[in-house]
Amino acid sequence: MSATSSSITSSLPKSPRRNKRKSTGRDTPSGRTTVTPGLERENGKENHGRNSTVYPDPSEQTALQKAANNPNDPNNEAAILAAAASTLADKERQMTYDTRLTHAIWDLATSGANPAVDLLVCLERRHTIGFRYVDIQRAVVIHHGSKDTRVPVENVRWLGKTMKRCEVRVLEGEGHGLMASAAVMGGILMEIAREWEDWMKVTGSAGKPEGRRGLRERASVGAFR
Repeated sequence: MSATSSSITSSLPKSPRRNKRKSTGRDTPSGRTTVTPGLERENGKENHGRNSTVYPDPSEQTALQKAANNPNDPNNEAAILAAAASTLADKERQMTYDTRLTHAIWDLATSGANPAVDLLVCLERRHTIGFRYVDIQRAVVIHHGSKDTRVPVENVRWLGKTMKRCEVRVLEGEGHGLMASAAVMGGILMEIAREWEDWMKVTGSAGKPEGRRGLRERASVGAFR
């Protein structure tokens, strides 16, 4: 078999071998495509590869900045106004972003909350707090904002009816967290101060040291009624 194969192979016409050498990057002297350096710099970039990204130079001023910094530029005034408008727009966008972020966090934190149920849970349904609201005999004043989105006004009115001597004052235009409002808390504290002044005059203990000490103690307790 080997002899037959050899004879067949030797009888075939011999064709000259063609040099089919693939062209590689080594054919060029530098091993890469030759590009005119001046053309690269003129286009504002250098050849760093096929997928290279061109980033603007932060130190290079734009035409608007150059005009705003040059008093002799005919567009100086318009450039200054445009720069001020751009700065104001950036601040407004930041404020809008902060507001949206705050509301998104608040919505996620309060998702699934039911004030009608949470109020009962916080008061006396599942956690013992040491007393019942129906047993409170002292006069109580509850201030509540009409625009409170956390606790409905109906819940507060229900709480006011639970206690025997409770007055519910709904403040128009106020929201949740009245203790953070200086105007509301200032009015409440002034009212408490006037009540204790009248009480001191009636009891005649305004000039006594123990009377002043009692006033401070009662005022500190009454401030959170």
